[in-house]
Amino acid sequence: MAPVVGRIAFNIGVSVLILSLIPLPFLPVGSPEFIVDVIAVGASTIFLVFVVWDVRRQARLSGRGRKRDKGQQE
Repeated sequence: MAPVVGRIAFNIGVSVLILSLIPLPFLPVGSPEFIVDVIAVGASTIFLVFVVWDVRRQARLSGRGRKRDKGQQE
């Protein structure tokens, strides 16, 4: 994932998470709005975990590639 795409995906995920957490305390438990809001919190949390995992994995892989490149040049 390109760094710009990762940053945009992270910003979108955080925005959805915050916007779904704001009305949560004001919704009656068991109402359809509450259930949809809880689903949005869960989905955005899973999305953020995936984005963070993928960005960290890509950073780790690119770090290994740079070490290999430096070793081959020397």
